[in-house]
Amino acid sequence: MGQGLDALIPLEEPIQGGASDRTVASLPIDALFPNPYQPRTSFAEESLTDLSRSIQEIGVIQPLIVRQAVGGHYEIVAGERRWRAAKMAGLTKIPAVVRALSDSESLEIALIENVQREDLNPLDTAEAYDTLIKKFSYTHEALAQRIGKDRTNITNYLRLLKLPDPIKEDLRTERLSMGHARTLLALDDLSLQLNLSKKIVKRRLSVRELERIVQNYRKKQSPVVDTPRPGDPDVTALETGLSRLLATKVVVKTNSSSSGKLEIHFHSHEELLRLVDALGYSEDFA
Repeated sequence: MGQGLDALIPLEEPIQGGASDRTVASLPIDALFPNPYQPRTSFAEESLTDLSRSIQEIGVIQPLIVRQAVGGHYEIVAGERRWRAAKMAGLTKIPAVVRALSDSESLEIALIENVQREDLNPLDTAEAYDTLIKKFSYTHEALAQRIGKDRTNITNYLRLLKLPDPIKEDLRTERLSMGHARTLLALDDLSLQLNLSKKIVKRRLSVRELERIVQNYRKKQSPVVDTPRPGDPDVTALETGLSRLLATKVVVKTNSSSSGKLEIHFHSHEELLRLVDALGYSEDFA
């Protein structure tokens, strides 16, 4: 449990008889090219810049894992981020371990090396898990053991692939978080998922605020049992109907002259915005 990449590419084995596919070589940096199976689709510029500065100061500490390609070139199996940062730092050579790997082995190592990192965005992680399961026939449990994660972690990420493409793109660009996405998955209505995802981005809703909106929506969809209470039955019926319509508590207060007030309850700024939308007020004051 938790061995992950080290189990696939052990670098601490003793070298016997001279040449070994675990010998660290210094390779021309321009002779390397990215792995086509790299699950990471974007590299944060600020993070790369920071790593590049570190490499300028102390060099590349951990060698890349590569495999030989045609024409004296090498395909990066693990370490593309280090390679990009080293190029930014102006290095002409980079330390690497050249491994004799099949396409299948290269894919597995590239995927596992990335999903073990904490900074991979949720959608890239989900797609990497999906590829590992489909290409290598892993069960969720077996994959969890392979990469040192909990089985529910695998399952939760894979559920993200059920989301519509616009929400996936917001996840990939980190406009939405994993928590937002999991909350949206509680809704079966595709149009509602898309509508709420736009509001999350526009109004910078927290996960907790989104959860309240979803809970209110689900209450609205659930059958409401009328509870008799003293008072005018017509007023009670009106309160019940308005509460269903707005998915929140509504109280009608009248006096002997038939005047009174209408109370619509809310528990957060976001719930207020939702009610304003429901009442048809179009001006955005968020």
